[in-house]
Amino acid sequence: MTFSIATYIKRCFALSVTCFALMMASQASAITTKQLDEIAQRIEPVGVVCIEGQVCGAEQTKAITVADNKTSTPSVKAEAEAEAAYSGRAPQNIYNRYCIACHASGAAGAPRLGNAKEWQPHIAKGMDTMLKNVIHGIGAMPPKGICSDCTDEELKHTIQYMINQSQ
Repeated sequence: MTFSIATYIKRCFALSVTCFALMMASQASAITTKQLDEIAQRIEPVGVVCIEGQVCGAEQTKAITVADNKTSTPSVKAEAEAEAAYSGRAPQNIYNRYCIACHASGAAGAPRLGNAKEWQPHIAKGMDTMLKNVIHGIGAMPPKGICSDCTDEELKHTIQYMINQSQ
């Protein structure tokens, strides 16, 4: 079977147009980080179900004073003020998007969310050390845990979220 140059050029052109169309179609469906955050915010739970006799809601959240490694329950007013001052993305959304792969499974030695024993040595080092390690990366964890657009404040709140979930 022989091909003429004209047939060859037509087939190359058709292939180029097809590749270009596929590339454009894939770009059209790309979702930005901002759009994903907006979607996550819209589908966040609006409440919780509490069973009488069990710890629930604000009582369930404990803050860690990592400087002296003591657990304390903050006053509702102090907690509300801290939340009002924070203007970043929801720590749970950041965890679910960037941290869950390693911190849910314990991959590469990452402390698992919900495992107080694994988190204790990290908590003992203090928040400043944990934040520095997250920002610069440590062990198998890359800098900022692959959340390159996270601010230091967002990372700090995400660390605190993971600690709170691991008490």
